Amino acid sequence: MIPTDSKTGDDVAQLVHAIVVTHRGAAWLPDCLRALAAQEARARLEIVVVDNGSADGTAALLRAEFPSVAVLRLPENQGYARGNNAALRRALAAGADFAALVNDDVEVEPGWLQALLDAAAAHPEAGLLCGTLLFRGEERVNSTGLLIDAVGRARDRDFGLARAEVRREDGPVAGVSGGAALVRCALLRRTGLFDPGYFAYYEDVDLSLRAARAGSICWYAGRAIARHRFGATAGSGSPRQRFLLGRGHLRTLALHQPALRAAALVPLTAAYRVAVKAPLELLRGRPALALAELRAAVAGTAAALRAFPARARKVPPGAEP
Repeated sequence: MIPTDSKTGDDVAQLVHAIVVTHRGAAWLPDCLRALAAQEARARLEIVVVDNGSADGTAALLRAEFPSVAVLRLPENQGYARGNNAALRRALAAGADFAALVNDDVEVEPGWLQALLDAAAAHPEAGLLCGTLLFRGEERVNSTGLLIDAVGRARDRDFGLARAEVRREDGPVAGVSGGAALVRCALLRRTGLFDPGYFAYYEDVDLSLRAARAGSICWYAGRAIARHRFGATAGSGSPRQRFLLGRGHLRTLALHQPALRAAALVPLTAAYRVAVKAPLELLRGRPALALAELRAAVAGTAAALRAFPARARKVPPGAEP
Protein backbone atom coordinates (compact mmCIF):
# COMPACT_ATOMS: atom_id res chain seq x y z
CA MET A 1 0.00 0.00 0.00
CA ILE A 2 1.30 3.45 -0.91
CA PRO A 3 0.20 5.96 1.74
CA THR A 4 -1.04 9.35 0.59
CA ASP A 5 -2.80 12.10 2.47
CA SER A 6 -3.99 10.06 5.45
CA LYS A 7 -7.31 10.97 7.03
CA THR A 8 -9.28 9.87 10.04
CA GLY A 9 -12.86 9.40 11.12
CA ASP A 10 -15.53 9.60 8.44
CA ASP A 11 -13.14 11.34 6.06
CA VAL A 12 -11.01 8.30 5.26
CA ALA A 13 -9.16 8.56 1.96
CA GLN A 14 -10.66 6.49 -0.79
CA LEU A 15 -9.04 3.19 -1.69
CA VAL A 16 -7.79 2.81 -5.27
CA HIS A 17 -6.39 -0.40 -6.70
CA ALA A 18 -4.14 0.34 -9.68
CA ILE A 19 -4.21 -2.78 -11.85
CA VAL A 20 -1.56 -3.57 -14.44
CA VAL A 21 -1.96 -6.71 -16.55
CA THR A 22 1.28 -7.85 -18.16
CA HIS A 23 2.42 -10.62 -20.47
CA ARG A 24 6.10 -10.69 -21.36
CA GLY A 25 6.31 -6.98 -20.62
CA ALA A 26 9.46 -6.95 -18.49
CA ALA A 27 11.14 -4.46 -20.84
CA TRP A 28 8.63 -1.67 -20.18
CA LEU A 29 6.78 -2.71 -17.00
CA PRO A 30 9.26 -0.98 -14.62
CA ASP A 31 8.58 2.46 -16.15
CA CYS A 32 4.84 1.85 -15.76
CA LEU A 33 5.12 0.86 -12.11
CA ARG A 34 7.48 3.68 -11.15
CA ALA A 35 5.10 6.21 -12.64
CA LEU A 36 2.20 4.76 -10.66
CA ALA A 37 4.20 4.64 -7.44
CA ALA A 38 5.09 8.32 -7.88
CA GLN A 39 1.45 9.44 -7.99
CA GLU A 40 0.50 11.89 -5.27
CA ALA A 41 -3.22 11.70 -4.68
CA ARG A 42 -5.70 12.07 -1.87
CA ALA A 43 -6.24 8.33 -1.82
CA ARG A 44 -4.83 5.08 -0.54
CA LEU A 45 -3.21 3.45 -3.55
CA GLU A 46 -2.42 -0.23 -3.90
CA ILE A 47 -0.61 -1.34 -7.05
CA VAL A 48 -1.47 -4.81 -8.32
CA VAL A 49 0.27 -6.58 -11.20
CA VAL A 50 -1.42 -9.50 -12.92
CA ASP A 51 1.30 -11.62 -14.51
CA ASN A 52 -0.40 -13.38 -17.41
CA GLY A 53 1.92 -16.39 -17.61
CA SER A 54 5.06 -14.42 -18.51
CA ALA A 55 8.28 -16.33 -19.14
CA ASP A 56 10.58 -13.35 -19.67
CA GLY A 57 11.80 -12.78 -16.13
CA THR A 58 8.83 -10.68 -15.04
CA ALA A 59 8.40 -12.61 -11.78
CA ALA A 60 12.04 -12.16 -10.78
CA LEU A 61 11.92 -8.48 -11.76
CA LEU A 62 8.93 -7.85 -9.54
CA ARG A 63 10.47 -9.66 -6.58
CA ALA A 64 13.76 -7.78 -6.88
CA GLU A 65 12.66 -4.26 -7.80
CA PHE A 66 9.03 -3.92 -6.68
CA PRO A 67 8.59 -5.92 -3.46
CA SER A 68 5.71 -3.71 -2.28
CA VAL A 69 3.62 -4.40 -5.38
CA ALA A 70 0.96 -7.09 -5.02
CA VAL A 71 1.31 -9.76 -7.70
CA LEU A 72 -1.29 -12.18 -9.02
CA ARG A 73 0.35 -14.87 -11.14
CA LEU A 74 -1.80 -16.69 -13.66
CA PRO A 75 -0.58 -19.99 -15.11
CA GLU A 76 -1.08 -18.90 -18.72
CA ASN A 77 -1.92 -15.85 -20.78
CA GLN A 78 -5.65 -15.43 -20.17
CA GLY A 79 -5.93 -12.12 -22.00
CA TYR A 80 -6.78 -8.60 -20.94
CA ALA A 81 -10.36 -9.17 -19.78
CA ARG A 82 -9.76 -12.26 -17.63
CA GLY A 83 -6.48 -10.89 -16.30
CA ASN A 84 -8.09 -7.67 -15.14
CA ASN A 85 -11.06 -9.54 -13.70
CA ALA A 86 -8.79 -11.51 -11.37
CA ALA A 87 -7.52 -8.26 -9.86
CA LEU A 88 -10.91 -6.52 -9.98
CA ARG A 89 -12.50 -9.26 -7.87
CA ARG A 90 -9.69 -8.80 -5.37
CA ALA A 91 -10.29 -5.04 -5.36
CA LEU A 92 -14.01 -5.45 -4.77
CA ALA A 93 -13.39 -7.92 -1.96
CA ALA A 94 -11.05 -5.38 -0.34
CA GLY A 95 -13.72 -2.68 -0.51
CA ALA A 96 -11.92 -0.52 -3.07
CA ASP A 97 -13.72 2.61 -4.23
CA PHE A 98 -11.99 2.76 -7.61
CA ALA A 99 -9.85 0.64 -9.89
CA ALA A 100 -7.26 2.37 -12.04
CA LEU A 101 -6.61 0.26 -15.14
CA VAL A 102 -3.22 0.92 -16.72
CA ASN A 103 -1.58 -1.01 -19.55
CA ASP A 104 1.93 -2.26 -18.82
CA ASP A 105 3.20 -0.12 -21.74
CA VAL A 106 1.67 3.10 -20.36
CA GLU A 107 3.32 5.65 -18.08
CA VAL A 108 1.00 8.02 -16.22
CA GLU A 109 2.24 11.54 -15.67
CA PRO A 110 2.24 13.27 -12.26
CA GLY A 111 -1.28 14.26 -11.26
CA TRP A 112 -2.99 11.68 -13.51
CA LEU A 113 -4.77 9.86 -10.71
CA GLN A 114 -5.81 12.96 -8.79
CA ALA A 115 -7.23 14.58 -11.94
CA LEU A 116 -9.45 11.53 -12.51
CA LEU A 117 -10.47 11.35 -8.85
CA ASP A 118 -11.40 15.04 -8.92
CA ALA A 119 -13.54 14.46 -12.02
CA ALA A 120 -15.18 11.45 -10.39
CA ALA A 121 -16.04 13.50 -7.30
CA ALA A 122 -17.50 16.29 -9.42
CA HIS A 123 -19.49 13.90 -11.63
CA PRO A 124 -20.95 11.03 -9.62
CA GLU A 125 -22.92 9.96 -12.69
CA ALA A 126 -19.64 8.98 -14.36
CA GLY A 127 -18.67 5.36 -13.78
CA LEU A 128 -15.74 5.26 -16.20
CA LEU A 129 -13.21 8.06 -16.63
CA CYS A 130 -10.25 8.63 -18.92
CA GLY A 131 -7.80 11.39 -19.72
CA THR A 132 -5.47 12.36 -22.53
CA LEU A 133 -3.36 9.45 -23.72
CA LEU A 134 -0.33 10.56 -25.71
CA PHE A 135 2.18 8.57 -27.73
CA ARG A 136 5.33 8.06 -25.70
CA GLY A 137 8.13 10.32 -26.89
CA GLU A 138 5.80 12.44 -29.03
CA GLU A 139 3.43 15.33 -28.51
CA ARG A 140 0.66 13.59 -30.44
CA VAL A 141 -2.59 12.12 -29.19
CA ASN A 142 -3.27 8.42 -28.97
CA SER A 143 -6.73 8.85 -27.44
CA THR A 144 -9.06 11.25 -25.68
CA GLY A 145 -11.69 8.55 -25.30
CA LEU A 146 -13.52 6.32 -27.75
CA LEU A 147 -15.91 7.09 -30.58
CA ILE A 148 -18.36 4.40 -31.72
CA ASP A 149 -19.89 4.71 -35.20
CA ALA A 150 -23.25 3.54 -36.58
CA VAL A 151 -21.92 0.08 -37.44
CA GLY A 152 -20.36 -0.47 -34.02
CA ARG A 153 -16.74 0.25 -34.92
CA ALA A 154 -14.76 1.93 -32.16
CA ARG A 155 -11.81 4.25 -32.69
CA ASP A 156 -9.69 6.50 -30.57
CA ARG A 157 -10.92 10.09 -30.56
CA ASP A 158 -8.35 12.65 -31.80
CA PHE A 159 -5.94 9.85 -32.81
CA GLY A 160 -2.73 11.31 -34.27
CA LEU A 161 -3.67 14.92 -33.55
CA ALA A 162 -0.91 17.21 -32.31
CA ARG A 163 -1.32 17.85 -28.60
CA ALA A 164 -1.32 21.60 -29.15
CA GLU A 165 -4.31 21.25 -31.49
CA VAL A 166 -6.56 19.45 -29.01
CA ARG A 167 -9.53 21.65 -28.15
CA ARG A 168 -11.51 19.23 -26.03
CA GLU A 169 -13.54 20.36 -23.06
CA ASP A 170 -13.93 17.93 -20.20
CA GLY A 171 -17.18 16.07 -20.61
CA PRO A 172 -19.01 12.90 -21.64
CA VAL A 173 -17.48 10.57 -24.20
CA ALA A 174 -18.89 7.41 -25.81
CA GLY A 175 -16.30 5.13 -24.22
CA VAL A 176 -12.98 4.95 -22.42
CA SER A 177 -9.82 3.23 -23.55
CA GLY A 178 -8.75 0.46 -21.21
CA GLY A 179 -5.14 1.57 -21.67
CA ALA A 180 -5.47 4.16 -18.88
CA ALA A 181 -8.80 4.56 -17.13
CA LEU A 182 -10.43 4.94 -13.74
CA VAL A 183 -13.44 2.72 -12.95
CA ARG A 184 -15.89 3.28 -10.13
CA CYS A 185 -16.20 -0.01 -8.24
CA ALA A 186 -19.86 0.67 -7.46
CA LEU A 187 -20.51 0.49 -11.21
CA LEU A 188 -18.78 -2.90 -11.49
CA ARG A 189 -20.96 -4.28 -8.71
CA ARG A 190 -24.01 -3.41 -10.87
CA THR A 191 -22.82 -4.21 -14.38
CA GLY A 192 -20.26 -6.92 -13.76
CA LEU A 193 -16.60 -6.98 -14.73
CA PHE A 194 -15.07 -7.30 -18.19
CA ASP A 195 -16.77 -9.83 -20.45
CA PRO A 196 -14.33 -12.79 -20.59
CA GLY A 197 -15.61 -13.57 -24.08
CA TYR A 198 -13.11 -10.94 -25.23
CA PHE A 199 -9.43 -11.85 -25.14
CA ALA A 200 -8.16 -8.36 -25.98
CA TYR A 201 -9.62 -5.32 -27.75
CA TYR A 202 -13.26 -4.17 -27.59
CA GLU A 203 -13.69 -5.32 -23.98
CA ASP A 204 -13.42 -1.65 -22.97
CA VAL A 205 -16.04 -0.76 -25.60
CA ASP A 206 -18.36 -3.44 -24.25
CA LEU A 207 -17.94 -2.26 -20.65
CA SER A 208 -18.56 1.35 -21.70
CA LEU A 209 -21.77 0.36 -23.47
CA ARG A 210 -22.95 -1.75 -20.54
CA ALA A 211 -22.30 1.22 -18.25
CA ALA A 212 -24.49 3.38 -20.46
CA ARG A 213 -27.27 0.77 -20.31
CA ALA A 214 -27.01 0.89 -16.51
CA GLY A 215 -27.53 4.67 -16.52
CA SER A 216 -23.87 5.65 -16.07
CA ILE A 217 -21.68 7.70 -18.40
CA CYS A 218 -18.05 7.84 -19.48
CA TRP A 219 -16.18 11.06 -18.73
CA TYR A 220 -13.11 12.70 -20.26
CA ALA A 221 -10.81 14.68 -17.94
CA GLY A 222 -8.15 16.31 -20.08
CA ARG A 223 -5.71 17.09 -17.25
CA ALA A 224 -5.09 13.38 -16.64
CA ILE A 225 -2.11 12.76 -18.91
CA ALA A 226 -0.54 9.39 -19.70
CA ARG A 227 1.87 8.19 -22.38
CA HIS A 228 1.61 4.98 -24.38
CA ARG A 229 4.25 2.86 -26.13
CA PHE A 230 1.74 2.31 -28.91
CA GLY A 231 1.63 -1.27 -30.17
CA ALA A 232 4.24 -2.59 -27.73
CA THR A 233 1.97 -5.36 -26.46
CA ALA A 234 0.18 -6.72 -29.55
CA GLY A 235 2.15 -4.99 -32.30
CA SER A 236 0.58 -2.01 -34.07
CA GLY A 237 -0.94 -3.18 -37.34
CA SER A 238 0.12 -6.78 -36.73
CA PRO A 239 -1.95 -9.76 -37.93
CA ARG A 240 -2.70 -10.64 -34.32
CA GLN A 241 -4.01 -7.16 -33.60
CA ARG A 242 -6.08 -7.17 -36.81
CA PHE A 243 -7.59 -10.55 -35.89
CA LEU A 244 -8.48 -9.53 -32.34
CA LEU A 245 -9.99 -6.22 -33.44
CA GLY A 246 -12.11 -7.91 -36.10
CA ARG A 247 -13.30 -10.64 -33.77
CA GLY A 248 -14.11 -8.16 -30.99
CA HIS A 249 -16.05 -5.91 -33.35
CA LEU A 250 -18.33 -8.74 -34.49
CA ARG A 251 -18.98 -9.87 -30.92
CA THR A 252 -19.81 -6.30 -29.89
CA LEU A 253 -22.23 -5.93 -32.79
CA ALA A 254 -24.11 -9.02 -31.62
CA LEU A 255 -24.29 -7.78 -28.03
CA HIS A 256 -25.12 -4.11 -28.42
CA GLN A 257 -26.87 -3.38 -31.70
CA PRO A 258 -30.68 -3.73 -31.83
CA ALA A 259 -31.52 -7.38 -32.45
CA LEU A 260 -32.65 -7.16 -36.08
CA ARG A 261 -29.84 -4.78 -36.96
CA ALA A 262 -27.29 -7.07 -35.30
CA ALA A 263 -28.67 -10.07 -37.19
CA ALA A 264 -28.02 -8.20 -40.44
CA LEU A 265 -24.75 -6.49 -39.56
CA VAL A 266 -22.87 -9.55 -38.27
CA PRO A 267 -23.00 -11.56 -41.54
CA LEU A 268 -22.59 -8.44 -43.67
CA THR A 269 -19.50 -7.34 -41.75
CA ALA A 270 -18.01 -10.83 -41.87
CA ALA A 271 -18.67 -11.02 -45.62
CA TYR A 272 -17.04 -7.62 -46.13
CA ARG A 273 -13.88 -8.87 -44.44
CA VAL A 274 -13.82 -11.99 -46.61
CA ALA A 275 -14.81 -10.44 -49.94
CA VAL A 276 -13.19 -6.99 -49.71
CA LYS A 277 -10.63 -6.56 -46.94
CA ALA A 278 -8.81 -9.87 -47.33
CA PRO A 279 -8.38 -9.55 -51.14
CA LEU A 280 -7.20 -5.95 -50.69
CA GLU A 281 -4.49 -7.08 -48.31
CA LEU A 282 -3.40 -9.72 -50.83
CA LEU A 283 -3.18 -7.06 -53.55
CA ARG A 284 -1.02 -4.98 -51.22
CA GLY A 285 1.32 -7.93 -50.79
CA ARG A 286 0.36 -8.58 -47.15
CA PRO A 287 -0.84 -12.19 -47.02
CA ALA A 288 -0.55 -12.42 -43.24
CA LEU A 289 -3.03 -9.56 -42.86
CA ALA A 290 -5.32 -11.15 -45.44
CA LEU A 291 -5.34 -14.36 -43.41
CA ALA A 292 -6.01 -12.35 -40.25
CA GLU A 293 -9.10 -10.84 -41.92
CA LEU A 294 -10.37 -14.29 -42.88
CA ARG A 295 -9.73 -15.66 -39.39
CA ALA A 296 -11.46 -12.64 -37.84
CA ALA A 297 -14.53 -13.18 -40.02
CA VAL A 298 -14.83 -16.85 -39.03
CA ALA A 299 -13.94 -16.51 -35.35
CA GLY A 300 -15.90 -13.28 -35.00
CA THR A 301 -19.05 -14.82 -36.47
CA ALA A 302 -18.73 -17.76 -34.07
CA ALA A 303 -18.19 -15.35 -31.15
CA ALA A 304 -21.23 -13.33 -32.24
CA LEU A 305 -23.43 -16.43 -32.41
CA ARG A 306 -22.34 -17.42 -28.91
CA ALA A 307 -23.04 -13.87 -27.69
CA PHE A 308 -26.61 -13.57 -28.99
CA PRO A 309 -28.17 -15.62 -26.15
CA ALA A 310 -26.43 -13.38 -23.58
CA ARG A 311 -27.92 -10.14 -24.94
CA ALA A 312 -30.62 -10.01 -22.28
CA ARG A 313 -28.27 -10.66 -19.38
CA LYS A 314 -27.35 -7.71 -17.19
CA VAL A 315 -24.00 -9.32 -16.35
CA PRO A 316 -22.17 -11.38 -19.00
CA PRO A 317 -21.41 -15.01 -18.17
CA GLY A 318 -18.11 -15.16 -16.29
CA ALA A 319 -18.12 -11.42 -15.48
CA GLU A 320 -19.80 -11.78 -12.11
CA PRO A 321 -18.16 -9.52 -9.47
